[in-house]
Amino acid sequence: MSSKPPDSEDGYVDITNLIQRCVTESLSYSHPFTPLVPPCSLPMSASSGKSAEAEGGSGDAALMIQGSSLPITSADDQADGGGPNIKGDQNSLSLTPIDMREAMTALELGDERMDCCEIPIINSEKLDGHDGGPSSSPSQSSQRTIPPRIAPLHLSDGTMSMFQSSSSATSDIKPTQPSSNDNSSSTNVPLKLQSSPCPSLLPYWETLSISSSSSSHQILPLLLLQLTSLEAYIGTNNGGSNAAETLYCMLWCHDGVLADMRDKLSTNTQPSPLDEVTVAQWILFASSIGVVRIAEAVRWAVVNADIYEEEDFGVALHGGADDTGNDGGDNDEQSPSQQLPSSSTSTMRFCPLLKQERAKDSATMSSIPTYHADEYIDEVWDTALKHLREYASSRKDTDGNEHDSVHALEILLRLQQSFYRSICRLSELNDQNVTDFTEQAKNRSRETVRLLNELSTCNAVTSSVTASQRLVETDGRLRSVGDERVDSLLHASFDPFVNRRLLGNAPVRKARFCNTFKVIDSLSRVVSEIEWAVCDVILEGNTLGRIMRILENNSSRGIGGASPTTTKPNNDDKNDPPFGNSGLAIENPVGINVLSRSLMLLNLYFDDKLLGQYDFPDMIGQHMQQLCAVPEALLQSAYPGCGHSWLVRLAKPMYDTLKALCFDQHRERTFTETFIFPAFATLQVAATGVDESFRLEHGLDSQTTASYASNYVIVQTIRVMERHVGIGIRIGLYPKWYDLSTAYWYRDFLLSALLNIRGSIEQERLERKAMELRIKLEEEEEKKKANAVTKKQIQKKGKKKGKKKEPNLDAVRETAIEEAARVSAEDFEDRLEYTCLSVHRYLCRGTVRYIAALRQAGLLSEPPSSITMFTSHQTRFEKRFDSFAMLPQPQPLSFEDYVLGSDFSAVRREDLVKSAGDCFRSCKGVIERLLQVVVAETDEDVDITKKRRNDDLYISVRREEAMALTKVCVANSLFLHKLSMAPSKVSEVALEFTAHKEYCTLNLK
Repeated sequence: MSSKPPDSEDGYVDITNLIQRCVTESLSYSHPFTPLVPPCSLPMSASSGKSAEAEGGSGDAALMIQGSSLPITSADDQADGGGPNIKGDQNSLSLTPIDMREAMTALELGDERMDCCEIPIINSEKLDGHDGGPSSSPSQSSQRTIPPRIAPLHLSDGTMSMFQSSSSATSDIKPTQPSSNDNSSSTNVPLKLQSSPCPSLLPYWETLSISSSSSSHQILPLLLLQLTSLEAYIGTNNGGSNAAETLYCMLWCHDGVLADMRDKLSTNTQPSPLDEVTVAQWILFASSIGVVRIAEAVRWAVVNADIYEEEDFGVALHGGADDTGNDGGDNDEQSPSQQLPSSSTSTMRFCPLLKQERAKDSATMSSIPTYHADEYIDEVWDTALKHLREYASSRKDTDGNEHDSVHALEILLRLQQSFYRSICRLSELNDQNVTDFTEQAKNRSRETVRLLNELSTCNAVTSSVTASQRLVETDGRLRSVGDERVDSLLHASFDPFVNRRLLGNAPVRKARFCNTFKVIDSLSRVVSEIEWAVCDVILEGNTLGRIMRILENNSSRGIGGASPTTTKPNNDDKNDPPFGNSGLAIENPVGINVLSRSLMLLNLYFDDKLLGQYDFPDMIGQHMQQLCAVPEALLQSAYPGCGHSWLVRLAKPMYDTLKALCFDQHRERTFTETFIFPAFATLQVAATGVDESFRLEHGLDSQTTASYASNYVIVQTIRVMERHVGIGIRIGLYPKWYDLSTAYWYRDFLLSALLNIRGSIEQERLERKAMELRIKLEEEEEKKKANAVTKKQIQKKGKKKGKKKEPNLDAVRETAIEEAARVSAEDFEDRLEYTCLSVHRYLCRGTVRYIAALRQAGLLSEPPSSITMFTSHQTRFEKRFDSFAMLPQPQPLSFEDYVLGSDFSAVRREDLVKSAGDCFRSCKGVIERLLQVVVAETDEDVDITKKRRNDDLYISVRREEAMALTKVCVANSLFLHKLSMAPSKVSEVALEFTAHKEYCTLNLK
């Protein structure tokens, strides 16, 4: 095989076929780019080959690809029909072709030769800042590909000397130029890569600056690019992305480069104040290792919480420990081969070499947490900030642009420090410091949000990004910022393909890079979630019922519709998801970020206490008394399996219900079906035995005594079942009207059962409480009469005193009864939750009847026959609710029950429309009463037994969700009225979930 002659149009040597032949072999090497070697010419003719040989080069020149020498054939060899001298050159690769059978075997075994991709070469004469887009000849560009580069281990690693770009943006970098002869016709041929051909970072390291200059590289855009990569790793919209395609696209963040920066800064003996280059180097080093430490803290929380987001936070992504003992620093006495790590070493290990954990105190070993924060990074941040402030104070007479740059850099380092400290504090909780550390984490998160808001309005930031406010395209390509020197620095620092070889052959979920201001907005939401989704639960959750309510509300926030934004987003970029300024995305399928959910799950139960503060069995007992009026005698029973033993038995299933609320809603459904439903099925059987033992112990009648333990377990079971169906609607498991009809019908049944049980429990609780008070008053009255008789008998004769007026015993009795019926704060919260259940029942019942009315009017097409080609409607119904079949109570409903319960053929359409409208109107009336007791935020004092603020943590519904439910009621009522007035004018029905994600509107068109 011979090389193709050069194309006269572009002056390139087409070595595509040669590279394609050796790509499978070259990718099996994991060593980085070799140090710079003497260059060689690329001969274009026989004369060029001779000139190269005459100058000490070889007639068979070599290109450095992935650290391997590839031979280039001269024109003489082509004329003779010869190919590359593969076997004759010791520096050349031994190419072994792989046939199809071997390739399939290698794919199954995970062979490294199959672990690759090829990157198209961009045919551009210079880096002109056109987003790295395709060349003017797409067909030619698509045929030219190269393997992905390997990450550098030092600042000096790179191959720019072998592929010199003609861009003026890199004219200040002075690598060794290929030699040429003026009398020959040889031409230096650049091989265009995706971003600035594999440059060394060392020249940029030595020309960093804080302010914009014609002879240096400003670091503020680079730090914003690092922030963009960090957000792509943990951002709200992504819900987490793998580190290889986000954080470690930044070459400054790799372990060897970080260690090399540390070594160069530690050997700098310049006295304070430092010059601008050294200060900029400290800032870049602090920011680079800072984002690495933040990413490591996030990964530690996610991995230890054991709720992975697919493979994004898996251990295998980041490689193992470096067993070569190479710290990534410069060592001139070592040969290049000795400086290379082993083939199994990855450069993505969050740089353990530059980490210094706190020393463990043996005296308080029990209180030491599992995770130990890094002390070294705090020293680096403090040192960089100190040098930056000294530099700013020494240059007071500078212009405003430099002052803005210094201010922006200080904000970036401070927000990194606060963000990292808030995560670490919540990863270090124990029963002794839980309150103090949580308060510190809450304050740190607030400080981070404030700094992010300040950063978004900083003049240096607004002037550093382009008009489109984006540094990176959504697919990882860099955009130009309008400054050639900044473009050169960013292209040398960021490579979206550098780690592609580590990601296997399977398609990976591509990371999404947002524009700069949406990066700030997204990180602000992630940090604010730490406050209200983690810290507030730990600090304010003092009863089991309140903890459940807070976690349920948090699980529903961010899903869109349940808590809609009130501010219209500024969505200039059509490729980005819409974001508002109220704290959550309008359309966010992820919900709460994986970081907050992981931190909440880590701190849900530790040191044998719920939230590290409360005895869990005792909290369950208090909850049973509050919710189901369970007598204290049952909780203190000495019968086997009763009393405290029963509370301990309840602890694990109740913990699982709280744990499920920390998952995303897809995993919550799976966890509920797999673990919670079987556990509650067993608990219902055990609760029957507890109730029977309680009756036998106290000689109570089974006909008149409530089943207290069974009632509590059944209430919790139905609560989980109802939420399970609601989540299915929310995540789109019931896409068509006939699917929604079954879901709403079953949910109506569950809500009715739950309301009936809780209503009867509440009535029985009030009656029993009043009876106990009457008995107590009667006993006190008899005791008072006996004391009066005794006192009269022993009273001595003396002067007659005035007779005091005795209180009316009936009035005292009634006062005591009223006192007993007085609503406490937690009683008010339970009643508010009961009212919300009524709202949901009205909506489900009204929607089922609305769908039935549309079917009678012939406006809904029947289910297609294809869905029953291999199954039946009955089988589909049974499979949808199959997880309920294992539960003894409530008894599962069958498909025949659904057919009978949803058959309104005997009801006139006018009556059916009126009945559905009554449901929506009743629902709207209940919501209006809710809006009267859930008031907007105000500075006035509110009686918490009668009203609650909208930001109250313990309420079941907020005004935003109540208003969204009102929109559903009003819209469906209007369409029902239209159906009753002019059904013949309706030709189409549209199913929409725009107002709320759980309840649809059926729009008539």
